[in-house]
Amino acid sequence: MKDKLSIIITTFQRHHLLKWNLSSLAKQKIPFNFETIVVNDAIEDETGEVCKKYQQELNLKYVFSGQRNLAGELKWRVPGFSINIGVKQSSGQVLIISCAEMFHLNNTIKKLALPVFKNPKVISIPAGWDDRDGSFLNQINNSDGNFNINLLNNYHKLNTQLPFLMSVSRQEFFAIGGYDEDFTGVAFEDNDFVERLHLHGCSYLQTEAKTIHLYHPRFVYGKEEDPDFLYNKNLYLLRKGKILRNENREWGKLNCGI
Repeated sequence: MKDKLSIIITTFQRHHLLKWNLSSLAKQKIPFNFETIVVNDAIEDETGEVCKKYQQELNLKYVFSGQRNLAGELKWRVPGFSINIGVKQSSGQVLIISCAEMFHLNNTIKKLALPVFKNPKVISIPAGWDDRDGSFLNQINNSDGNFNINLLNNYHKLNTQLPFLMSVSRQEFFAIGGYDEDFTGVAFEDNDFVERLHLHGCSYLQTEAKTIHLYHPRFVYGKEEDPDFLYNKNLYLLRKGKILRNENREWGKLNCGI
């Protein structure tokens, strides 16, 4: 498994954005043995067809984890579940964790993975921008994926200290027990995940990788008092300082009904 890399991409009804993630990924020069694992946590839609297009080029494995939705009611859950599933399906010693809606602006994979191959205590992060108004998405939709990189200063900076696009060591991911699957509400699971990595001795490394978060509807501010939000917030505060999670149970289960 020498220099083996696993790119884990999670998606939930984002096939129209996933296509740009994979398209921009396919343009990169990746100097490692790698696999790409796309985990669809929603329903069987066009996601599978998008993935099929890149099956050979990106050594792509498509995983459907939305079995809980087959009865007809679409049940959203935090992406930590599908990240755990993707990691359990993978074999790389270095993991790239990515949202479906990330568009790669340069050779992000090499720039993010190489430091982690050298030092497993590194959390590699990119420079990132946030397409909040959809103008960047419109640009690539109307130009077959071409973009003007000089326009990036028009966009807000993205908080890349959270795993929109991030590289971590497999051994460190498993050492902390992956994402805590008790986070069944809204938000805070990413904060919890990276804070536990830091408590385990990992630290951020800012790289020259560049990415932009494509437009999609976001969390509506003003719902901070909703029960699902408060549940995760309270769990996050309660477990602060505790590194290992999902103890005494199997996590990353493909057919989990939660």
